[in-house]
Amino acid sequence: MLRRIPYTPLVCLVLLVSLFFLSPSWAVGPDESLDVLLKPNNSNLATSPPLQQGRAKRSNFGLPAPWTGNPYVPTPFGISKVKAPPPLMYPAVAPMMGCFLPSPRVGQWQIGAQAIFATVRGQVQWPPNWWQWYGYGGSGYQDWTDFTGNLGLPAHQVIPEVNAKYQFRPNWAIQYSGLGTEIKGGKWIDNWFLFGFQGGGSTPQLWSPGQQIQSRYQFAYQKVGLLYDAVKNCNASLSLFGGWMHTDFRIDAGCINCGQFQSTLSKSMDTAAVGLEFQKCVVTTPNGGTFSCDAKATGMFMDDVAGVDVQVGGRYTIPVNCGRWGYMKGGYRLIDLKKGQQDYAIKTALEGGFMEMGFIF
Repeated sequence: MLRRIPYTPLVCLVLLVSLFFLSPSWAVGPDESLDVLLKPNNSNLATSPPLQQGRAKRSNFGLPAPWTGNPYVPTPFGISKVKAPPPLMYPAVAPMMGCFLPSPRVGQWQIGAQAIFATVRGQVQWPPNWWQWYGYGGSGYQDWTDFTGNLGLPAHQVIPEVNAKYQFRPNWAIQYSGLGTEIKGGKWIDNWFLFGFQGGGSTPQLWSPGQQIQSRYQFAYQKVGLLYDAVKNCNASLSLFGGWMHTDFRIDAGCINCGQFQSTLSKSMDTAAVGLEFQKCVVTTPNGGTFSCDAKATGMFMDDVAGVDVQVGGRYTIPVNCGRWGYMKGGYRLIDLKKGQQDYAIKTALEGGFMEMGFIF
């Protein structure tokens, strides 16, 4: 009886040996074969960082990444506070603009009130040419009657003034100013002088030592005219003034212990007035305020009158709002008037420091 050979187990054995030797995982060394089989496939993770880094470099074009964040730049771990960059400091506008002189625009007013701390001086001849009257030209008689020395009027007085200016054209304005005062005084007469007429007649009134005199002086001074800005720019102006001046004055003198007689001289002056006004900016502060110099000079003539009105000082102007300004001004002022005609002659002056406040609106 023939013995049967098991072919099926042999075929299975051959296939198993073939797979064992032909598999690629076993082509490597025995120590590496298990690592290759057990190690996961991380080929995608290994190649992604170089690609991301390459893209980040190409997106910045060689420039540093901004602090606000780049999606390709790794951020630090944890939470950190982000500080805003320091603010940029810009200088104030006023110094950049330079020196600026505020002035009224078309349709605006400039109104101010001034106080003059004045020394009042004055002399009067009434009647004039005293040596022609009844032999009164003897030695020791006064030629001019002095306001302080003879009439006893105080020499110092605070005198108020108001002024207004309206700008109706870019270079044209109308201007008005007016002041007034009343001064009362008296004294015991210590020398001889003439003032007035006895009983309103034609005989001069002679005042002698030992008499008590009571006096009063009233004075009003007004100017009005046109102002033309010949030179005007952002930091200076030169203006020409032309107009009219009117003055009223009245002097009353009475004697209490010598018959209650009184002498009164009441006259007025009307003259032409021409002048110059100059303003120059000195400095403009960061808050918009401006320091400037301010000078005015007016000459008066005609109708036997000669006079000057001069004021020199400084002004500080501050912005209020919407093109409006407030200002303060101070300095020195002199008003000197003289008039002589056939029936009387007078010389009067006010001089001293002044302060002024006003608005431009």
